Amino acid sequence: MNGNLAYGLGFVFGIIIVSAIILIPMLIALTKDGKIKRKYDERQEAIRGRGFKIAFYTMVTMNMLYGFFQVACKELPIEPSVVVFIITIMGVGVYAWYTILNDGYFALNERIPQTLVAFTIIGLVNLLIGLANIMDGTIMNEGVIRFESISIVCGIFMLITVLVILIKQHKDKKDD
Repeated sequence: MNGNLAYGLGFVFGIIIVSAIILIPMLIALTKDGKIKRKYDERQEAIRGRGFKIAFYTMVTMNMLYGFFQVACKELPIEPSVVVFIITIMGVGVYAWYTILNDGYFALNERIPQTLVAFTIIGLVNLLIGLANIMDGTIMNEGVIRFESISIVCGIFMLITVLVILIKQHKDKKDD
């Protein structure tokens, strides 16, 4: 097994294990007697549905653009896995930002300050990991952006999401 394959498999299994360790307790905490504690009203559900639709079309458009550039340019200075991840993050971002700005992201009984703190910490940690990758020189290889750049993308996404939440809170206070 070559080094890149071993690294990739270790990375994937690491994400699966860490996700399971984090998600299982979260799901247990979020559910009670098999029912999810989060409560959304009908208006929020409609906004969330519109958000999913907009995010889907964003991802389809970005995939089509990527395909076009892949054919037109032959070689792009970025690994395909990075592009796929960025497109996915863009879809998630469009959904999150749309629903946050239209009051559909947070459940009626959800605590926004805790989410803000968590998103900020996640964003900063990812940026620190990305900075370490830049300093190690692992972010690029022979002019090609590598998978190690993903931490920077995640960090920026999370901090933009924090900024969108803060803008929405400021707007809501101003409207009251």
